[in-house]
Amino acid sequence: MQMKRILILFFSGWFVYLTAVATDNLRIPDLRTLSLGGGGVTETPLFNPALLAVQKRNKLYANYYNRYSISELATVSGGFYCVNDILPAGIEITSFGYDEYRESLFRLSTGKQIAHKWSLGVAFQYALLQSALFEESSGRISADIGIMYRPVENVLTGLSILHFPSFKTGDKNIDNKHIASYSVQLGFNWDVLNMVLITGSLENSEEDILTGSFGMEYTPYDDFKIRTGIRTAPLRPSLGVGYRIAGIHADIGMTYHAVLGVSMGVGLSFSF
Repeated sequence: MQMKRILILFFSGWFVYLTAVATDNLRIPDLRTLSLGGGGVTETPLFNPALLAVQKRNKLYANYYNRYSISELATVSGGFYCVNDILPAGIEITSFGYDEYRESLFRLSTGKQIAHKWSLGVAFQYALLQSALFEESSGRISADIGIMYRPVENVLTGLSILHFPSFKTGDKNIDNKHIASYSVQLGFNWDVLNMVLITGSLENSEEDILTGSFGMEYTPYDDFKIRTGIRTAPLRPSLGVGYRIAGIHADIGMTYHAVLGVSMGVGLSFSF
């Protein structure tokens, strides 16, 4: 049993490392955004804190996202967004991995409308890496800044700079750059006839020169939504549905990787 435990730790650790250099395991958007291709700069305050300025209701949420049906590669996240006239704020907590390898994120954010069509937001986070492979843990403290601009009523554009600046803490010998990697994202969404939402984004990061996403959300009924999207580098299509009842939103989504297979997740949120 001890040898099996060591082998699982070794191979899952390498898998986590190889996937981590191409993706942020902690900055996983909600299931609605994932179903739309994953470009969250105009969809979720987790990617753009300026969106807190346009939140209309308080929101409490929880998400579970399982990569490739491997429980050790699951991400669990939750948070609360508080709406007020003085300074809207949010708190988010994310955990990725399992007992032998764990990445965690603790994030505080705030946003404010600075002009009729403009909003600005900032966030501060602490990312922590803990593993049985290391004698000590390692972390990073970083900041985000986001801008939102609404040129017309049914169009929203956004720009966010994530993890800049970023400062290493803990064991200096551990390479933990992937848990807080620099990224710049630009995106938009467009409400078409109140039934179809079109969203897209472009991203430049330390891992990829340029990646993109595109998604559509169709609302056949007021409380039911159908979503689809696609993301590049590598090409990953996505699907999802959402249902609302009495202020509770339930979202189910899946993404597909041509080599590694299907990843699925579920999200619940309560607005009040």
